[in-house]
Amino acid sequence: MIRRLHTILTPLICLAALGPALANEGGGGKQSIQADPPNMPPIRQVPIRRPALSPIKPLAVTGMKGVANYCGAIANSAASARLAWQEQRIKTLQAELTVKIAELDAKTGEVRQWVAKREELLAKASANLIAIYSKMTPDAASAQLQDMDDDTAAALLLKMKPAVASAVMGEMDAARAARLSDLLTGATAKSEGKKS
Repeated sequence: MIRRLHTILTPLICLAALGPALANEGGGGKQSIQADPPNMPPIRQVPIRRPALSPIKPLAVTGMKGVANYCGAIANSAASARLAWQEQRIKTLQAELTVKIAELDAKTGEVRQWVAKREELLAKASANLIAIYSKMTPDAASAQLQDMDDDTAAALLLKMKPAVASAVMGEMDAARAARLSDLLTGATAKSEGKKS
């Protein structure tokens, strides 16, 4: 229906618009084309109405009310983000704690090995053997200890009185005496650490 009206009205509108120009062109006041065809009512001009568009007004956010509105709008997402961050932080701390526990377990195992080694050293040196080496001259005792393994020699020196042990170590080879001193220092330091 609209298409049919369009096909009828379009030529008529064009003729109405061109009518005065064509009338002047023909000259002598003769019109070659009539502005209104017979049997047709005159064309009425209808003014075009444009819809009134109101400009878009941005929401005004002013002062503390705007801040309160903003904070209220993001409160849930901020709480979710904070909770997610806290969960991630807890997981990170748990992983670090697991690593620290493993390190402490390794250190505990090392301390237990030193304690066991010291106990073994002390067990090797029986009271009778200590008495024998203590009554020997320092040069004879150092010659005997020079051929023993480091653990047994350190255990004997540890059980001797300090004056006798220092005399025996004074007669030893310097490298051997230093090695035995390291063993004695390690055993003494670990045993003192165990007491405290």
